[in-house]
Amino acid sequence: MVGTVRRLAGGGAVEWFNSNSETWHAAVYHDDIRDFLIAQASALGAYRYPHGVGNLPNDITAFKRGAITQKQRDWGADRAHWPAILYQYEPTKPAPKTPRPDHWKTAAGELILDIVNDPVLNYTELPDTISSCEKPAFLEAWFRSNSRIIMKDIRARMLQDPKGEWDGGVDPIRSGTLGMRMTRLRETHGMISWRKKKGSEQIKTYLDSILPQACKDANSIKDFRVLYPHERFALHLGNIGQMPERSHAGIKDLSEEKKLAVNQEARTKYESIKAAFEAKQAAGTTALEPKESSSSEIDLEALLELEEADDSDAGDALQNLDLSAEYDNDDWLSNLMPRSQANVDDSNAGAKVNELEIAGVHRDEGSPASVADTTDTDDEGDFLALDAEHQVHQDLLFQLLAPTRLQFVTFTGRQPASTTATTSYYEQWEELQVELEEYWDAAATQGQVPELIGLAHLTRSEIRWNKPTETRTFPRNTMMLIAQLLADFE
Repeated sequence: MVGTVRRLAGGGAVEWFNSNSETWHAAVYHDDIRDFLIAQASALGAYRYPHGVGNLPNDITAFKRGAITQKQRDWGADRAHWPAILYQYEPTKPAPKTPRPDHWKTAAGELILDIVNDPVLNYTELPDTISSCEKPAFLEAWFRSNSRIIMKDIRARMLQDPKGEWDGGVDPIRSGTLGMRMTRLRETHGMISWRKKKGSEQIKTYLDSILPQACKDANSIKDFRVLYPHERFALHLGNIGQMPERSHAGIKDLSEEKKLAVNQEARTKYESIKAAFEAKQAAGTTALEPKESSSSEIDLEALLELEEADDSDAGDALQNLDLSAEYDNDDWLSNLMPRSQANVDDSNAGAKVNELEIAGVHRDEGSPASVADTTDTDDEGDFLALDAEHQVHQDLLFQLLAPTRLQFVTFTGRQPASTTATTSYYEQWEELQVELEEYWDAAATQGQVPELIGLAHLTRSEIRWNKPTETRTFPRNTMMLIAQLLADFE
């Protein structure tokens, strides 16, 4: 709930309204005292291993000395330096629900407020400031250390505007983005979520089946390896097609027939990934022990579709994902609808948009690793180079990148992180390509990292791709949206 505040005349002091007692209290924003909190914490000590660091000088996680946080001095993000609570497979018993802590106050008695004007809770487990780029191992450890902590408590200690670009609209740090970081950590290392939610039991059942008995007896994953790509994919097989309420708007009402088809498609893809891995393993072309994933750092502006309130675990399932690599009809897009459905009147769109020439463009060996480098127009005259400031533009780019995302799934067996919706097509494509490269390195995959398919040129009369052998056509509703937007642009 968004709190009510007022600024007093003169010095601009802030007061917060307590709706229960109907009284006003002196308050201060966490952002406004952040530098003081960091300086105060730095005088007390420093962490042994690095935490996440953002772009701004004060976008860091502050050290805090105390009975509980003192133990965090030696925590590290690398598995070798994890706290014991991260090795623990499952809680030994349900943690008792302790009362939420009091509101956090300054030494002068001022309430400390978060980004939405709510008082910050004084959790002793949490540092006074947390970096917006904090590493997922620390986030997961804090969540496990106190079952009362939710994502709002983490967000309250982060910078309001970590990139200095916030316009007062959508929060630049989405709880789903933070949740995805922890999900990837758990998927890489064979960890379960200690926060029970729909679908988590199916994931635990699979992990139980591959975890050695010695690890289960010790209730520890310390001596277990990280998961192979096909195992990470298998984590979601029991949930695919089963939770349409957490899916894109266009597929919330799936028939049982469709659910079965999507599930079967996913299982076929899993068998393919597994067979390829086993073939490489048998041939000695892949390491028996996969490398730990290095792709846990996600762009802070990634806008996740499956966000939930407070402690989102959006990445805990590949929901209803069409894993087909074929994109020459409308079916593939039905499972990848945009963030908001653009109401396009197709009564006069006619055949004109269907006459768009679909042509390939060759990419010379040694050319720069970006689809933007294959274009022959300057940025000002290139629609694909424009930042997506409006929702309809963002929706179109979401659809245009669908072939790229689906090819990413084909290569990796999992969904990519959501791209930064407000940036250009080229920048979003680059995010996906970089994530693929990180995956390739982490999985010790042999051979050169493939280049994802992407648009190199887009006008009302022509579409060109960066890979001529893998051209795609778009569904009619996408073509109509392209025609409408480009008509305004040109």
